[in-house]
Amino acid sequence: MLYQKYKEPIFSYIYYLSSNPTEAEEICQDVFLKVYLNIDKFEGRSSFKTWIYRIAKNTFLESKRKAKREILIDEVHLFESSLINRETTPEVNLLNREVHERIKETFKRMEEKYKVYVILRDIQNLSYQEISEITDTKLNTVKVNIYRGRNEFQKIYRELEGQ
Repeated sequence: MLYQKYKEPIFSYIYYLSSNPTEAEEICQDVFLKVYLNIDKFEGRSSFKTWIYRIAKNTFLESKRKAKREILIDEVHLFESSLINRETTPEVNLLNREVHERIKETFKRMEEKYKVYVILRDIQNLSYQEISEITDTKLNTVKVNIYRGRNEFQKIYRELEGQ
């Protein structure tokens, strides 16, 4: 039941961070294995949702350390479904694809520090409090990082628009 409820958002979160669907699926499986093995250690000090996101974040970072590679966001699949409507004209689809590519490129160029906050808030729609618990940062720091991340996103996006 927990797997059915949280698989999609956890996979999406990891996918945004890793850009590789195969890797995201493997990490997602590791996350749920850790949840299963450690469910008795869940103390309820935070919500289950923030607990599982924190496990996902830590599992991803652990995977990143092992692989010793840079994180790039190559795919923004959640934007695809909303940007590309199959019933629109080819011209509109072309424009939507261009926007999609700019969004992908914007995420690639963003500082990692801010990218995570923007993904958690604006794509995963998590509350500031949940993000604070997941990232283990103070609430005010979360707000500042989201603000700065959004500004950075807008600046990079506008630069790409002007090219």
